[in-house]
Amino acid sequence: MSKRQCILAQNAPLRKTFVRETVRGPRPSLRAWRFLTVIGCLLLFVLSYRIDLQLLEGTLVGSRFIGLHLIDLFVTLQVFAAHHAIPRNLAIGAATVLVVYLALGGRSFCSWICPYGVLSEIGESIRFWLIEKKILKKGGHLPDKTKYIIWAAFLLASFLTGILVFEIFNVVGVIYRALLYGGLLSLTIVLFVLLVEIFVSRRVWCRSICPVGTTYGFLNPIALLKLKADKSRCNNCGACTAVCHVPKALAPVFSKDEKAIYIVSTDCTLCGRCIDVCGEDALTFFNRLKNIV
Repeated sequence: MSKRQCILAQNAPLRKTFVRETVRGPRPSLRAWRFLTVIGCLLLFVLSYRIDLQLLEGTLVGSRFIGLHLIDLFVTLQVFAAHHAIPRNLAIGAATVLVVYLALGGRSFCSWICPYGVLSEIGESIRFWLIEKKILKKGGHLPDKTKYIIWAAFLLASFLTGILVFEIFNVVGVIYRALLYGGLLSLTIVLFVLLVEIFVSRRVWCRSICPVGTTYGFLNPIALLKLKADKSRCNNCGACTAVCHVPKALAPVFSKDEKAIYIVSTDCTLCGRCIDVCGEDALTFFNRLKNIV
């Protein structure tokens, strides 16, 4: 893939990325479906709170779906670190979430459920535009091991203080609490993170900082749903790596192994951007039980 082609792939207007050209004609892209899923999930929480719908109550940090407890996995780890015990309902909620994401692809939470993921992708588009206009330089990324150090540091902080330290900064919790319960001023935290991603480092929160994403990423190698690459169809154009926010996750696609490749990187969020831009249909979602795309 030429440098110019990479620029075109990265800087396509956001509205145009919601449509994918297929042999059957234009279809909604996976990005379009993801954005709708995130917004739909958020609306369910808002309606359950505002009009007492009682379908999906609470926030993504801790909620109930038709009475079934759902607890974020990293919150559960923080509770255990802070209090050295896990209440029964918390354990049940965490176990339920664990089973769901083992089936649906581990870190798919980041792309298909997390509201900040949508904001981060919008910020990424703005950053690409600023780079194309030569207002910004590409810049670098934090070392790969940074996310693991930060993940351990927040758990250690909870252990030492007895409080859930990360929840003070968790942009997902901030967004949900602000929309449901008020306190819009707290959204300045989200704005600050977004501005850092636009002007300093591409998607640094999702890629290198957020311990929630790191936690779900640990499930990727054993999850049922994975990204599959058919090497016989790939022409090595590189369009997929141009749009992936962690291109190294797709390195196996360009390996010498000619067999089908499964992406098991803990960085892959199953966002499907690589599928959307692949002109050869070499990339698909694959479930160990059934090929679903």
